[in-house]
Amino acid sequence: MEFDLVIAGGEIVSGKGVFKGSVGIKGGLVEAVVGADVELRGKKTADARGLMVLPGLIDAHSHAGHGDPDRENFTAYSRACAAGGITTFIDMPLSNPSTLTVERLREKIGTSGAASHVDYALYGGAVPGYLKHIAPLVKEGAGAFKAFTCRCSNYPMTDDGTLLEAMRIIEKTGGILSVHAENDTLIQNLVDSLMAAGKNGPRAYLDSHPPYSELEAVQRVFFMAALAPNCRVHIAHVSIPEGMELMKKLRGEGAGNISAETCPQYLGMNEDDLEKIGAFAKCDPPVRTAEAVERMWELVLNGTVDIISSDHSPHPFSKKTEVERDFWKVAEGCTGIQTMLPVTLTEGRKRGLTWQRLVQLMAERPAELFGLSHRKGTLSPGMDGDVILLDPEKEWVLEEKDLQHLVKQSPFTGRTFRGRVVKTFVRGELVYDDSEAEKIVNAPGWGQFCPMEVRP
Repeated sequence: MEFDLVIAGGEIVSGKGVFKGSVGIKGGLVEAVVGADVELRGKKTADARGLMVLPGLIDAHSHAGHGDPDRENFTAYSRACAAGGITTFIDMPLSNPSTLTVERLREKIGTSGAASHVDYALYGGAVPGYLKHIAPLVKEGAGAFKAFTCRCSNYPMTDDGTLLEAMRIIEKTGGILSVHAENDTLIQNLVDSLMAAGKNGPRAYLDSHPPYSELEAVQRVFFMAALAPNCRVHIAHVSIPEGMELMKKLRGEGAGNISAETCPQYLGMNEDDLEKIGAFAKCDPPVRTAEAVERMWELVLNGTVDIISSDHSPHPFSKKTEVERDFWKVAEGCTGIQTMLPVTLTEGRKRGLTWQRLVQLMAERPAELFGLSHRKGTLSPGMDGDVILLDPEKEWVLEEKDLQHLVKQSPFTGRTFRGRVVKTFVRGELVYDDSEAEKIVNAPGWGQFCPMEVRP
């Protein structure tokens, strides 16, 4: 057989191990994965000798900017995905307008989605007044739903009663509920007190979001998840090790429907970094202490943490640096899609992160949780030909000019990383080539909407 593309002679990584071999792709799908003793013939060949060959990564928590052109757009965002080794992203519903109905979902696919370089899936929402739309959205392929237990600038907060009702609907329809878990009242009371006392700046922001304000909400969401045991409930961007440790405890007691993610900002930055970097590192929940970072890494390495996602949440400079004197006004959220893999890989290898565990966290488990494992997450026959080639020893410094996303800022600018994406393929098509001047080598529109498979 002649393949359309052969990726030859690299170190192929799965969640089970690493071996030297080659991958054959035909018609956009993986058709063969063979050892080093087998030679494959292809119309095109990518020499992967000395490189790691990984399944394309999945970012299960993205804000790609639909409807907010000064913040982000799918074209720029997907370029950054490709540069960072992400071949599939799942975009949150906090767009403008939010994807709370089938009509808005189709609109997003037909406009923003049509301009993506890489594949994508979409969230619906679990918010007051829109629960009747959950079942139709599941049928349309949006099998993940987002809810906030605290206020958000452009998205409704979900009260506890509505949250439990949503869980019971998702029990019947299938899918997964992702929750931003922070206690709104605890945080807002602290904000009001700190502002009244004239407190401002990064330290005041950290003091307004103490770990207990996150832990209480995580406990509450898991409590409700026990009342709807057939609804899969996922906690987004956990910043505190106590939240992960609680999940581990509950799983040990039989809770099989709960999962959680953390993000590179909680693994590669701490409170000292926020005070030094300022606006570009302001996110919600905030970064935590250096001790908490190390504890979170232990939970990543021991299998407690399910996935790592970016929570890429960009804002224009007008909402970051131009209002930095009043830190309360600085928009919450930092860029992270292009640095998700470099931060995780560089910081993780210092602490013993294996290639197998990396693939579990950023490809296999996201695909499993979010209904994409029928075509994404592994390099095996029949799966989409999503592949990244990575030079494991390449050291490089992130500069603003390297950033492919719309707003050219990152809290990790100036950081030295070890390990660099060399090439990114989506369904067998070369999207990113680090050796080319323009880096992105295909046209926008190659990306496809990927409906999620659900388990009712």
